[in-house]
Amino acid sequence: MHLGIALSRLGCQFARVPQSDHRVRDAIEAVYRTFDVPRPSTIEGCPCCMFTRGTDVLLTTTLRQITGQALWRYVSGVFLTIGDKQDFRYLLPRILDVSTSDPGNANDPEIVLGKLSLAGWRSWTLAEQRVIESFVDAWLEQALTSDLSRVDEGWIGTDAESVLCGASRAGMALRPWLFRLSAPDAMPVLLDMQQRFPGDMSGFWEFAPDGLRELSTILTRGSA
Repeated sequence: MHLGIALSRLGCQFARVPQSDHRVRDAIEAVYRTFDVPRPSTIEGCPCCMFTRGTDVLLTTTLRQITGQALWRYVSGVFLTIGDKQDFRYLLPRILDVSTSDPGNANDPEIVLGKLSLAGWRSWTLAEQRVIESFVDAWLEQALTSDLSRVDEGWIGTDAESVLCGASRAGMALRPWLFRLSAPDAMPVLLDMQQRFPGDMSGFWEFAPDGLRELSTILTRGSA
């Protein structure tokens, strides 16, 4: 194949990668840089739970090589039966990375972002808080793109709602994202949420009542 044609085809394939994916990659790299902390020597936890959580591999595998499956049990139990702020901060970049790059093997966004509250992230440095907020902003944009990817087939996803619910569980104000949700290009997602509200929304809203009240404003009025 002629080199020019090959490069042209490669360029077309690259161009088809959603801009939201590029934003997420930039945002996650910023998280990796900001939370470049030493690997903890151990992960503590309830003795009877440690055998089922597979924490050894988390400390013997290069951070960026840890799989979503290896992280899943840790994320589900951290701050409840295993783990503390030190190991959570070390693993946080990879946890957020697999949440967006391999969502099929990651915990729900509601669970992942909800752990930030348990970690007391609002007591972290301002730079650390800002990089997390920037990542969530990029994550929501990626989720909207995913939700809208099959709108022509009459199907709307619920990824954006999950990220919004997770952000609320983390104690983030939803209003800036509600303005985004009321933009014309996101209207199919908003209409779908309106149809599902309140009985068919994410069950995790039970743990984020303030956020649900904030969201209900746009769902009942149709705009932020």
